[in-house]
Amino acid sequence: MMGFPLAFAAPWVLVGLVALPALWWLLRVTPPRPKSVTFPPLRLLLGLTVAEETPARTPWWLTALRLALVAFLIFALSGPSLRPDAGALAGSGPVWLVVDNGWSAAPDWQNRVDTARAALDDAAADGRPVVIVATAEGPAQDLAATTSATAQTRLGALGPRAWSPDHAALLEPLRTAADTAAPGDVFWIAEPLDDGSGAAFATALADIAPQATVTLAGNDVPGPTMLAGVAHDGETLAATLRRLDVRTPGVGEIVALDRRGAILDERPFEITGSDTELSVPIDLPLELRNEIARLEIAGADTAGAVQLLDDRWRRRTVGLISSVPGDRVQPLLSPNYFLSRALGPFADVRQPRGSVLGSAVDAFVEDGLSAIVMADVGTFAGDTAAAVDRFVTGGGVLIRFAGPRLAAGEDPLVPVTLRRGGRTLGGALSWGEPQPLAAFSPDGPFADIAVPDDVVVERQVLAEPSADLDQRTWATLADGTPLVTGARHGEGWLVLFHVTADTSWSNLPISGAFVEMLRRTVALGNASGVRTDAVATGGALLPPLSVLDGFGRMTTPGADVRGIPLAGVAAATPSAATPPGLYGADDAFRAINLLTADDRPVALDASGLSGANRVALAGNTGIDLAPWLFGLALLALFADAIAVLVLLGGMTLPGRLAGRGTTAALLVAATVAFAAAVSGEARAQGISAEDQALLDAVSQTRLAYIVTGNAEIDEASRAGLSTLSKFLASRTALEPGEPVGLDPARDELATFPLIYWPVDASGTVPSGAVMTRIDGFMRSGGTVLFDTRDQLSVLPGRNGAAGSPATARLRDMLAGLDIPPLEPVPEDHVLTKSFYLLADFPGRYIGSPLWVEAGVPEDEAETGEERPVRGGDGVSPILIIGNDLAGAWAADDNGGFLYPVVPGDPRQREFAFRAGVNIVMYALTGNYKADQVHIPALLERLGQ
Repeated sequence: MMGFPLAFAAPWVLVGLVALPALWWLLRVTPPRPKSVTFPPLRLLLGLTVAEETPARTPWWLTALRLALVAFLIFALSGPSLRPDAGALAGSGPVWLVVDNGWSAAPDWQNRVDTARAALDDAAADGRPVVIVATAEGPAQDLAATTSATAQTRLGALGPRAWSPDHAALLEPLRTAADTAAPGDVFWIAEPLDDGSGAAFATALADIAPQATVTLAGNDVPGPTMLAGVAHDGETLAATLRRLDVRTPGVGEIVALDRRGAILDERPFEITGSDTELSVPIDLPLELRNEIARLEIAGADTAGAVQLLDDRWRRRTVGLISSVPGDRVQPLLSPNYFLSRALGPFADVRQPRGSVLGSAVDAFVEDGLSAIVMADVGTFAGDTAAAVDRFVTGGGVLIRFAGPRLAAGEDPLVPVTLRRGGRTLGGALSWGEPQPLAAFSPDGPFADIAVPDDVVVERQVLAEPSADLDQRTWATLADGTPLVTGARHGEGWLVLFHVTADTSWSNLPISGAFVEMLRRTVALGNASGVRTDAVATGGALLPPLSVLDGFGRMTTPGADVRGIPLAGVAAATPSAATPPGLYGADDAFRAINLLTADDRPVALDASGLSGANRVALAGNTGIDLAPWLFGLALLALFADAIAVLVLLGGMTLPGRLAGRGTTAALLVAATVAFAAAVSGEARAQGISAEDQALLDAVSQTRLAYIVTGNAEIDEASRAGLSTLSKFLASRTALEPGEPVGLDPARDELATFPLIYWPVDASGTVPSGAVMTRIDGFMRSGGTVLFDTRDQLSVLPGRNGAAGSPATARLRDMLAGLDIPPLEPVPEDHVLTKSFYLLADFPGRYIGSPLWVEAGVPEDEAETGEERPVRGGDGVSPILIIGNDLAGAWAADDNGGFLYPVVPGDPRQREFAFRAGVNIVMYALTGNYKADQVHIPALLERLGQ
């Protein structure tokens, strides 16, 4: 038999029933009769009516009521439950014991085992053979009939698995077994949840054993609460909880653990009402969040309540460095904007705390970042290259994006040797049309990313052919040229995207694949001490490291567990051959979870077994009788109270309260805020000369010049900029203050939009630290105007020309800086129309062009395209001229010019001032004037 239908959760409490007779005796005991002593004055009270009488003995029915109340409480505390009679095996012949041992059977596995043992006991009583079928073990199991004792041993060896039963695979072996010996009883202990194959199995089971008595147990048990997936919104982890229906309790706690099993966080949750899904945020500091290796529902005891996290979920810290000077002018078009948006969902993005490249790199290395991303950074200055090299060799990842600076520079910190220049549509190395992506290397980190078909590339930097180029290429274009290359450097990685981080060379930065490519690349770096390079770039097959059992516990993988190809990790399905767990090496692994956010198990549909007996599991609580018994006890208590009132003849209520209690305690918390009244000017503070200079610089726009130490040159610079400031005040809305002479080694540069630097051929070359500060000033949006004052038109270092001594000195000064490609100011550049319309930029001399950052590649002119506005019209960080602008502007206090102009055209000096006005307005307003050419098109569109 399957057991008595009335069960108790705490049967030992029933011992209290033994005390009921003693309670009966105690309740019936009356105190001894008091001794009567006659008191003479009591005679005066004779004849008075007694309004209250006390019975001499408790009535039997009141005693019985009180005993019933105690009995109700004892039975309620014992946890009684009423469950239907499970019944016995009713047929004859072999017994098929079908046990679903998937993950949803784990929470009440012992009850299922007890149910199975009870069925085996019934089979043993009649000497019937038994066939045990474990549905999660697959078709390879032994389905031969055996004795009940042997079946009991096999049952003890069974356990829940971390995958769903494969019902369909068992149909053919069961048909073969039925042909050999048809079953008389089929006892199916079913799981509450199903992957969709259970309905077909139920129908087929009725067809395979049409003469057998089918008994179904356990399918009506509420399914467990599931941890269906984990998401990352950029700041927190979000765990998705799911339940099948409202029968499943929706209250619990999510626990976050590290790899050693230590608890990092506990989050209570409650799925209320008819809701079946809930998202629970796991908001922890970055360092703790990166330590999470496992999320689980406390006490759930099933693999469906566990999510394993590998290094892909660890949020890296990434530093961004960009050399593009237009970030502040056009922030939504800058490389940093695209990179920040792409990295934000999975990384903590850090911006440089200063404008100096070396300082930014040092700060990033000190903060322990996983990766540094550089957008079009060409040449490193000073000790920066050594610092970056140490960062990479120590295990960091340097991710670089191409651009004009990188194409023109020479830098060893790239994974492959680059050709000078670039490749663009219509150029010398040109395509007939933009190139799409071809494929991702199967041995690289992008192996399992779908190749986007909407990405096209119009320009790239090319790699020099080499024997190991294919091994270092992670992504290629349709013509076979590399798009992304990477190489080991010490313990870290050098990675190069051969296009820009913005959309000027390709539309890769606005594709979905760009985010995943950056995620994989950043994951090459260390995070919380976990090395991931072995997984990210190597090994076609990841061996099993540790796997989950059905209870959600980590165990050693069996011999039948196979490895998973790296390219197939994303599509891996939990099964007997590839159970959920960790695959790879101890310091580099990937996690395979049982459930994802897209998995939605359903309740088992056993409608195909319409005539089956349905019984409860052994140990099933069934109908809980405790609330009913507590209710009866409460009713008995009320009945007892009423009975006492009746026996007492009513209850005299107390009279009117003696007083209304007019006094009340009133606590008033008064907070008095005292503020010092300040009338007049603030108290004078001691301010240093440096601080006063800084206050003066920020209180009014001022032009600045570099003090060279040559008195004549410095006076010309001061007088020239002073006169230009007055000219600006008279012709424009700008009213600049007096110019400031700067010592670049110690003065603050960031408060000045434009710095004029006259090159002294006889002066000393500034130190590396000074030029590093200048480099930082230009990176932060400032502009430096170098004037060689030699009337020559040769750009330093261009075409190999030596130039004048001043040109050679300027070349030495700029040797260590990351200087972008330069070009003479084009006819359509914003400098030619920022205030005045100008064709050239004369100073004291004429003939030298004004050099600015190249807006478009030189070979783009071969395309023959006409563009109303040139790309790159943001403020150039560097301007170079040789016409001695300050010499043309310089005048004394009476307005007399200090130096003649050469050759002396009457309007030359006027045009020199106009050139100065355009340069200042350009530095202050950037591409404002360039955008005006769009107004007709915008107005026309608005009219449409």
